[in-house]
Amino acid sequence: MKVLVFVLLCWWHVKAEDTGQPAGLMRDCPGMNRTTKFSEETKKSLTVVVASPTQGLFGYRETRCKLSTEGAACTAKHLDLKKGKTQVMISGYMDGSFSPIVRSFMSMYLKLGRNVIVLEIFPILVRSYPIAARVTRPLGELLGEFLAALTFLGLSPRRLELVGGSLGSHIASYASDTYRQLTGRRPARLTGLDPAGPCFRTLPPASRLHAEAADHVDVLHTNIDGFGIADPLGQVDFYVNGGEFQPALQGDFIMPCFQLCSHIRSAFYWLLSHNNPDKFVAVQCDSVAAARLGDCYEGTLRTNVLGPKTNFSKPGVYYLPTNAIAPYYMGLSGLTKRKYGVNDYLMTPAPDEDMII
Repeated sequence: MKVLVFVLLCWWHVKAEDTGQPAGLMRDCPGMNRTTKFSEETKKSLTVVVASPTQGLFGYRETRCKLSTEGAACTAKHLDLKKGKTQVMISGYMDGSFSPIVRSFMSMYLKLGRNVIVLEIFPILVRSYPIAARVTRPLGELLGEFLAALTFLGLSPRRLELVGGSLGSHIASYASDTYRQLTGRRPARLTGLDPAGPCFRTLPPASRLHAEAADHVDVLHTNIDGFGIADPLGQVDFYVNGGEFQPALQGDFIMPCFQLCSHIRSAFYWLLSHNNPDKFVAVQCDSVAAARLGDCYEGTLRTNVLGPKTNFSKPGVYYLPTNAIAPYYMGLSGLTKRKYGVNDYLMTPAPDEDMII
């Protein structure tokens, strides 16, 4: 009897400690492994927004072209494909070229002197989420064909970079795979901003964003068990504050940043990293489990930075600590482990002495 009680206690202890990896939001979706095609009418409706820097009043010119071979010729007329980099942008679910975040990205890249191509996903992704998730593959394949046509018109893959947010991360990967099939080359860089997890969690690597999609693939994780995905998908994966929820403060008031807020925060980190290219300092971890808790500070620290200066010769999983208020970066102070991790700021207003309120 004593042996049985001992065994049961041991079993309960182990069971209590090992709760397993979270399944995440919408782990599986019907039809994700089935073929999805667009009608000819739908294909004709798809467009891209094309912008390039100029010396004019507004600093850039903008036009709209079809997402097709003919659209590639239209795009080539409005861009100098042999000068500077061409930046392709793909946003996420229920978004479009008109959104403030997309416009902020456009402005940033245009100021850097880049050509900008924005895949117009509105209204093609404005439908129930599982359907929108299935649509990502044919949309990405059409984008890949479009970019290949641009390469035949003078665009070098060495000057081609893609950035995708949420569902747009997977669209960018599908586009890059198709581009490689048609040209034999990979884009220079692909950045995934909190790649979508719902409907993609159980798919094989080739069926979602993956590390071989471009010469350099970096991924920013900010809501891994909600709208994002926990798996490392790139050559360099940054898990901001553990990758799940992001801290937020307004004055002395706590502003909860739950799933949607944390998911979208990836875009703000990416924007700010270009204004502060050496400030978002991350520490390499042995595993995603260690990154979740920020347990990455033992021994010799191996570091990297988020943004245009990411070092791809140092691949791996990285824990990226931030502050709770903009501009978020911690710089070199992020090399010191924080006692309370992502929620350290919650401990600030709790003094040791008795309080009278």
